[in-house]
Amino acid sequence: MAINKLEVLAIIKQLVGLDPTGTEHDGLITLYMDIIGQRILNYVHHSSMPDGLKYTWAAMTAAALQAEQMVVLFPPDPDDAEAYEVSLGDTTVKPIKPVAKPITGPTLTVQDAVLFDYQSELNGFRRMRW
Repeated sequence: MAINKLEVLAIIKQLVGLDPTGTEHDGLITLYMDIIGQRILNYVHHSSMPDGLKYTWAAMTAAALQAEQMVVLFPPDPDDAEAYEVSLGDTTVKPIKPVAKPITGPTLTVQDAVLFDYQSELNGFRRMRW
């Protein structure tokens, strides 16, 4: 039985804190889901995603999204930045306004970190390759 990608997408949205029925960020989430899914398949040496890895796949994708794309998924309120302005004498300090990253996919650093974090769960599905 093949894993339903729409079901995994809904799980990822719930893990990240998004509305599972919303479609605003589906392109970004699907991009991360596909890239992390390919890394999983390369690691376990399977041609299709094993059924037992549905929640692991969702958790790994959510972790990668949370590491890099929270500003895109949950843009900060611009009015909040002004509330934290600090003045001391003639010097005023304002926090840096976070900039939304372009949708480029997970960096190799995040892919490797997530793969390492979930390696023990993936090892049970790993096949030997000659």
